[in-house]
Amino acid sequence: MKMKCGTCGGKCCRYFCFEIDEPDDVDEFEDVRWYLYHEGVTVHVDEGDWFISIANRCNSLNDDNTCSVYDNRPLICRKYSQSHCDETGLDYGYDHHFETPEQLELFAMETLGKEAFLAERDESRAKLEPPVKKIKNSPE
Repeated sequence: MKMKCGTCGGKCCRYFCFEIDEPDDVDEFEDVRWYLYHEGVTVHVDEGDWFISIANRCNSLNDDNTCSVYDNRPLICRKYSQSHCDETGLDYGYDHHFETPEQLELFAMETLGKEAFLAERDESRAKLEPPVKKIKNSPE
C-alpha cells in the first residue's frame, strides 16, 4: 500500500457511488427524491451522468484506516486510482449536487417547469391516494 493511503482516514472506503438513470419525469424525480430522505445519501450529476452516493463504511477498514483484506481486495478497489482519490482535495466539478429532497425538488421544477411539475405530481398522487370515503354510522 502506498503511503498516501494511510493519511486520509480511508475516505474512499467510507462510501460507495454508482450511476443511476437520469430522471425525466415527475415519478422518476420522486424516486430520486426518496433516496435523499435517507441518511448518508447524496445524488450528483457529473458530465451529464447521474450518480447516487451512499455513506457506508467498508467492513474491511481497520481502526487505523488501512484495509484488512488489501491483498485480496475486490477488483473495484484495485482499479481505484490514487491520482484521482478523495485525498487530492480536487474539486470534482459536479454539474449538480443534491444533499436534500428539497434541493432536488427545486431542480425538478426548474427542469420540468413548475406548473407542469406540480400538476403531474398532484395527478400521480391522486391516482395513488384516492379520496377517503366517509363511513355512515347509521343503525340498520
